[in-house]
Amino acid sequence: MGQAFDREGQVIASATGHTKREVFDRLTEAAPDAAEIRIRTFKEFDVPAVLEMPTCAVPSASGPDEPSAELPRYRCYKEVWALKIRTVTDPTERGDESDGSRLLHFEEAGYGVLRVEHDYVRKHNPQAGGYYVVYRDGYKSFSPAVAFEQGYTRI
Repeated sequence: MGQAFDREGQVIASATGHTKREVFDRLTEAAPDAAEIRIRTFKEFDVPAVLEMPTCAVPSASGPDEPSAELPRYRCYKEVWALKIRTVTDPTERGDESDGSRLLHFEEAGYGVLRVEHDYVRKHNPQAGGYYVVYRDGYKSFSPAVAFEQGYTRI
């Protein structure tokens, strides 16, 4: 699996394939202006099949099919505030031009709709099923459900 990222670090394309070359070719075709391309691999017997170990290409004259080095691993210990997103809607009225903002509707009862500005939408691309996350310093982010639920436990 691989992903292409823009200059702000947001995913602009994803691809899968049987070889790194196949993934690389699909990503460069889907996102020719990508600032970065990351391709992940995993060892069949060392890692459960549900995990993919992110890798970083080791500079090589041979190209993107060369072996990659596993990135250093870290364990999360921070506390955050978060709500699971049920739906994401466009608040634009019919006939008006969109300002790029979106409305986040949450699964948990008792929380109203939250309007997030275009900069947040462009940077984080919030999706239904994922989490709206606020860190202790006030930074607001988005996390896909699987990543969030594997890294955080409600307190």
